[in-house]
Amino acid sequence: MQKEERPLFGYEVTNEKTDSFLFRTSNRILYEVSFRPSGYIFANDPDLQPFVFEITIAVIDNPLGKRPPGDPLVPPTIARIFSNFFEQHERIVVYICDISDQRGRIRQRKFLSWFHYYKGVDYFQFNDTLTDEAGEHYFISLILRLDNPYRRRLLLAFDDLLTDSRK
Repeated sequence: MQKEERPLFGYEVTNEKTDSFLFRTSNRILYEVSFRPSGYIFANDPDLQPFVFEITIAVIDNPLGKRPPGDPLVPPTIARIFSNFFEQHERIVVYICDISDQRGRIRQRKFLSWFHYYKGVDYFQFNDTLTDEAGEHYFISLILRLDNPYRRRLLLAFDDLLTDSRK
């Protein structure tokens, strides 16, 4: 019996809301990739606020009942969603890693490897760590297109955010 070949572009994606996307894997795991307006991140520069979104990648349904196994079609699916989202306007995305279950470093490493592999030549990424008032450290990435007309201001605002978190 011959193995069934899977498409190289990943899983079929449905668009639930304007900035929310769902896909189900061959293991029946349902993922949601959503982009939430997050202008508050750059509160010091109100002109940038409409362009700032935070990406969230979440498992919505997992019939396996255990951590999802590695799936080679998940990264290209997320990359395609990400790329389609970026084609609109001068958007930037901030990825803040969930650290609530002590797996933040693993999530960040996985996200960075996906991004590095799929980014092409159009995107720029800056990575660092934010520290909140309670001393918790969060992995954070700023991703923008190289042709973004607000690039310089965004980088300065990102630097200010990181500087403020270290005070």
